[in-house]
Amino acid sequence: MELSLYEIFPIIFFHWVFDFVFQTHWQATNKSKNNNALLAHTGTYSACWLVPTLIMFSFVLKQHDFLFQLNVSLIFVTITFIFHTITDYFTSRLNSWLWAKNDVHNFFVSVGFDQVLHYVQLFLTYYLLKLI
Repeated sequence: MELSLYEIFPIIFFHWVFDFVFQTHWQATNKSKNNNALLAHTGTYSACWLVPTLIMFSFVLKQHDFLFQLNVSLIFVTITFIFHTITDYFTSRLNSWLWAKNDVHNFFVSVGFDQVLHYVQLFLTYYLLKLI
């Protein structure tokens, strides 16, 4: 089984919206030193995935029962929360340190790697859950 463009593009788009557009200035500037800011960001980010995944899973899951699809979406949200929090815990601290050192190149290398980790988690989680 594979992912179609109808699955890949929404994941890319919603990740960008939820990770960057919905992240407040306070969350962005404090998540590297304040776990409340980090959890506010990753909690909001993850919760926002509920509706898009519920819609996407309604098309790909073998069971068309709404409660089943809701449970699968909640599993996606939970896994995403855990991994996004762990990833951002480390990368936000590294990025803050690199930015303070004015190491702009490695700052952007790290930001890019952070995004790779997020996309791997999102695509892998979605792929494995749609096999249920």
